[in-house]
Amino acid sequence: MEEKNMTSPNETKEVKKVTPKQPKHSDGKERDGFADYKAEFKKIVWPGRADIVKSTATVIVTSLIVGVIITCMDTVFSAGYDTLINLLG
Repeated sequence: MEEKNMTSPNETKEVKKVTPKQPKHSDGKERDGFADYKAEFKKIVWPGRADIVKSTATVIVTSLIVGVIITCMDTVFSAGYDTLINLLG
């Protein structure tokens, strides 16, 4: 079954006009672009030492766990492949 989008004739649709941003300076040139960058850099929240240590430890532990899993899978598949080749060959 299809749903039809029904609108009543009494409904009005509002259309918003998008106006382009006005330049900051009256002459239309961006004279002080570096001040904008400086203001944006002040908004950055840098992680503290404890957060960095925790994140680094998490990455190292996760990498070790994935490495162990891959090593185990490789060992099992290699042993299975060797057994299969010995049975057939």
